[in-house]
Amino acid sequence: MAHELLTEEPEVYYRLSNDLYSSNFAGLSSTPRTGVPWTMGVRSKAHVEEPIQCELHPESADPPPDLILTLPIFSTRLIEVLKSVGVKNMDLYQVALKHPGLGKTYTDYRAVNIIGRIACADLTQSQYLPGPEPPLMKFDKLVLDETKTMGVPMFRLAESTMWILVSEKVKQAVETAGLRGVRLLSLGGAVSTEGD
Repeated sequence: MAHELLTEEPEVYYRLSNDLYSSNFAGLSSTPRTGVPWTMGVRSKAHVEEPIQCELHPESADPPPDLILTLPIFSTRLIEVLKSVGVKNMDLYQVALKHPGLGKTYTDYRAVNIIGRIACADLTQSQYLPGPEPPLMKFDKLVLDETKTMGVPMFRLAESTMWILVSEKVKQAVETAGLRGVRLLSLGGAVSTEGD
């Protein structure tokens, strides 16, 4: 009788992004100063006045999408989806999103500080622009060293902290939920641009 060797498949990750070129896009007119290091993957000790007052760009979608990466801001729907698949590394702050053109204020959004950054880029296999060093690297193609991701469902990439990576399980849950304005990009062709 032959025994089959079972091997665990490496975890596949995707870049969490917003849908810049759709009718579901929203951005902020300006980024409020809070003292929180939003893109560094570290917990903040700053006292934050809540709700954080944010003004949407006048051409933003109504209602706003579930993901706005200017600050970053997630809808409570997106947060619940993330929690349902085991994402726990989020510090959440209440937000008042004001749409100046419509005179509306949305309160079912949170500013999200993602706690945790992981240095897991395989720099021998990845393609990136020469010059910028971590945490500001610019990748054309990102290959991960799966032994370093530890199965964490969502984290910031230490080599380029503007990148938020999510696992296949998170991707499937987000797609099933039918969220608006959320994109999950394959790492093989994702290009980092200024402001991403």
